This record gives sequence, structure tokens and C-alpha cells, in this order.
Amino acid sequence: MELDWTSLLQNYGYLAVFIGSFFEGETVLLLGSFAAHQNILNIWWLVLTATIGAFIGDQFYYHVGSKFGHNFIAKHPKLANKFNQASSFIEKHPTITILCMRFAWGLRTVIPISFGIKKYNYLHYFVINIFASFIWAMVIIFIGVQITHLIHQLWGSIFHTHLTIVTICTIAIILLILFYKIYILKKQAK
Repeated sequence: MELDWTSLLQNYGYLAVFIGSFFEGETVLLLGSFAAHQNILNIWWLVLTATIGAFIGDQFYYHVGSKFGHNFIAKHPKLANKFNQASSFIEKHPTITILCMRFAWGLRTVIPISFGIKKYNYLHYFVINIFASFIWAMVIIFIGVQITHLIHQLWGSIFHTHLTIVTICTIAIILLILFYKIYILKKQAK
């Protein structure tokens, strides 16, 4: 069963954004950006909700890694490979990894779990993750708002062009009918 984020967003607004941000988030944030552009959702509440959802999700995965990670990785060989990839980068660049982990598609849940498995300093992870979640929410939402704005401009341009073409065609048809009637009247007058 596939989730219909559009319907969830229409019916549950910020709750849908929170839940979507907890797990992955880009799809629901882009839809939320559209809703903010349409003044259905407030953009700053959207950013706050997405930040909190992303932050709590990452903290949850950190704790899952801390408590159950070693056993879980041992039972899932595919994840063991991703864990090894994430671990090497975590050891070399822990702060950068936390700041960028929400942008690492395919590793997004594995990286916080990896931090938990490695028993990385929780306070450092907590503080940096607040900033990382905020940065992620701002970037995705404002990209979404810009894309929405460009689509509206493009649609407006297409509609305007379409309207212009329809207007010109209508005027041309009316002129053709008038010239035809004038032609018929002149022919009958002879």
C-alpha cells in the first residue's frame, strides 16, 4: 500500500508534515511548500514542524542504533555494508556527517543508527542534529517554494499565451465571417 501524501497533507496539514519529516520527508515537504505558496500552510510553521519531525526521527534512529543496532546489523547483511560505508565517514567527519545526513538519500536512516551503534557523544549529536534538521527543512521547503513559484509563472505564461491565441483565433474567425457576409452581400447586390 502506497501513501498518498497529497491527501494526507490536505486532511492533516502539519501532522502529515511532521510524520513525513520523521521518516524521509522530501515529498511531503515539497507538497507542503506548494501549500505554503498557496497560503494553505504557514511557511514558518511548516519549517518548524519539519525541523521537529526530522530531529525526533533522527534521535529515534540514534536510540534504535544504540540499543538494537549491533544485533540488527548482524541480521541484515545489506545494512551491514551501508553501516560500514557510513562508519568510515562518521569517524573522519562526524559533524559534517550529522549536518549532511538528511541529504544522503539511501543512507538517511542508517547514518543516525550508525551514530547510535558507535555510541557517539549524544550531547554533540543532539545539538548538531537540531541545526542539521533546521537546515534540511529550510533548504527543501524553500527549494519547493521556488519550484512552485516557477511552475505558477510558467503556467501563467502558458495560460496567457493560450488565452492570446484563443483571442486572436476568435477575432480572426469573426473577421472571416464578417468578410464572408460582406462578400455575399456585395455578390447579391450585383
